[in-house]
Amino acid sequence: MSTVLSLHLGTTTVYGAVSVGGRIDVLALGDGVIGVAAPDPTDGRALVRLLVDAHARCLRILDAVPDELVLVRPDGATAVDPVLVEAARRARVPEPTILEETRAVAALAAHGPSGVVGDLMGALGGAFWWRSGDAPTGPKPIVTRADLDGGEVGADRRPPAPSVVAVGPRTVFEEPVVRARRRRGLPTPVLAVVAVLVLAALAALLLFGSDDQPIAPAPVPVATTAPPTTTATPAPTAPPTTTAPTTTLAPTTVAPTTTAPTTTTAPPTTEPSTEEQEDGETSSATSVVPSTSPPPTTIAPSLGRVTLSGVGLTLDAASADEVLVAFGDPADGAATELERAMGEAVGDTGWGADPVCTATEVRRLFWSGLEVVLVRDGPEADGRLAQWHLSGRDSTETSLWTLERIGIGSTVADLRAAHPALSLEQPDDGDPAGRFDTEPVLGDGIIGAVHRTTESGRVLLMWAGAACRRWAG
Repeated sequence: MSTVLSLHLGTTTVYGAVSVGGRIDVLALGDGVIGVAAPDPTDGRALVRLLVDAHARCLRILDAVPDELVLVRPDGATAVDPVLVEAARRARVPEPTILEETRAVAALAAHGPSGVVGDLMGALGGAFWWRSGDAPTGPKPIVTRADLDGGEVGADRRPPAPSVVAVGPRTVFEEPVVRARRRRGLPTPVLAVVAVLVLAALAALLLFGSDDQPIAPAPVPVATTAPPTTTATPAPTAPPTTTAPTTTLAPTTVAPTTTAPTTTTAPPTTEPSTEEQEDGETSSATSVVPSTSPPPTTIAPSLGRVTLSGVGLTLDAASADEVLVAFGDPADGAATELERAMGEAVGDTGWGADPVCTATEVRRLFWSGLEVVLVRDGPEADGRLAQWHLSGRDSTETSLWTLERIGIGSTVADLRAAHPALSLEQPDDGDPAGRFDTEPVLGDGIIGAVHRTTESGRVLLMWAGAACRRWAG
């Protein structure tokens, strides 16, 4: 039986329940607490974190990974459904079944126990809904006297005659009436006649009967002989004829067919061995025609010191020294970490106003084609990391990639393979260039431009963060 995780996304709190082995229990989503604070349903990253943590709790407490996921949301909040689905995909959990609160609570009332605390009804109802389905709808039928009698009941209406002998009342509304009856015996003359006949029969038996003859002849034993068992002898079955192969003709020697193997079974070679050419003999092991197909070129490139992501920049990714410099981190600390990884910035604008940015003051740092944007609300305010922007040379030269190996020079086909939710549009019909967004639903992806929207189109520039405007117009 599958394991089902049910989460009720309430207005202020999230509660969970789990169904394992036919048993449904409340799942505590935190240490020492049953519920956790509910995130904004439009905040994709917060939802991703919630789903990851809930599945981790199942694995930690129940030693089981949920096979199914039910998300119970408020009634009418259909606008958040795409966000919930995309968050589940990002969290790498099962595709959720989205359920309204009313249906979940109704399923609990119909199939679950009574006396459940109101806060837990949504989560438990989602689990009971998955196991038993929706609650029956509509009022229960009311049985009336008209339903039982088969017609309208009136004051003067007599019930129809029964088709069979009735024992007891015909309806539940008719009470049996017990009438006292006086028992009557047989008439006296009849009793006298019966007595005379019995005495006459006894007298005849005494006069004409004999003690040597039984009243009834003794039963004659009959010998019962079982009919002979005739076992049908099966007809002799000829043994299966095994046709021996004909050996009168000499076997025909057919030259072996030399078929080129696929590159998965034999390494590609471009020249046969010299020994084979000199000997002029080809054994069964060397009779294969060598393949001249080039080896595959889909080897993922190595990551550099800095890896790009939709939430910031990762230093020394996939190593023990991995550090995430996230959007919102202090500006001074982010600049220090980036200089440690890539050296001193080749360009620094310093703090100042920028008409294309929303913050009061902006500072831009440059490392080759990588631009890092720091913002603050005033001279006395603390700065923070807000955006990165990549352009210029191909990433094959700079080693500036995303974790999915997307960078400058990647194709549209690479984008689609790495990001199934990719949004790609062509703003101008007269221009083949296009814009892309790797996470259009959650809103925390990477945005960029390609020189054309076909599968062979190449990435020209890309960025993450919303500090400064990058689109023209």
